[in-house]
Amino acid sequence: MKPNEILLRCFAERKEGYWQAFCIDLCLAVQGDSFQEVKSKLHAQVTDYLQDILEGEDRPYAAQLLSRKSPLPIVAKYHLISAMNHIHRWKQNAFAFRDAMPLKLAS
Repeated sequence: MKPNEILLRCFAERKEGYWQAFCIDLCLAVQGDSFQEVKSKLHAQVTDYLQDILEGEDRPYAAQLLSRKSPLPIVAKYHLISAMNHIHRWKQNAFAFRDAMPLKLAS
């Protein structure tokens, strides 16, 4: 397994006094007052989402829920922010980042 296969693509942006963060691979979103807050909230949401799919009552629907993608405009915004972060021209009001998918060994 390649390392990028277990990383989820995410971004956060500041908008009208608050922050919002998105995981484009699972179509999840959160809001908060700071970048660190939304990054932490998104990580917790990803963890809960995956635990429900892999160990909870949503397990029969795992294939559909794990392949759920964000709408094209959100995916495009991730790629724009990611590119701008790479060339260091983006203002400090948007960040692309990757979040590690919580994995555990099967028993």
